[in-house]
Amino acid sequence: SCGTELKVSFPLLVYHVPCTFCDMVCRSVSSLKAHIRFRHCDERPFHCHLCDSSFKNAYDLHKHVETHNDSDAYSCDVEGCGFTSWTLRTLRQHYKRV
Repeated sequence: SCGTELKVSFPLLVYHVPCTFCDMVCRSVSSLKAHIRFRHCDERPFHCHLCDSSFKNAYDLHKHVETHNDSDAYSCDVEGCGFTSWTLRTLRQHYKRV
């Protein structure tokens, strides 16, 4: 379960911590916890206050909330293109395709 505490009965300097749900091997207990949370849990505790969307982490929620802006923050400066985006990352991906 996602809320289950991992009991560690071995030193924290273990470099091969296997996932009990798949064949992933992590370098630390903390990275295993993150792996389990993002890959094997359906919990989405971060909720958008503007719509019904929810997310597994605060960063994804923050990026989503930016999409509710009335105006686009970024626009393509190629003449005649007209592409706009809420995120710089999406604009950069657009430039790679143009």
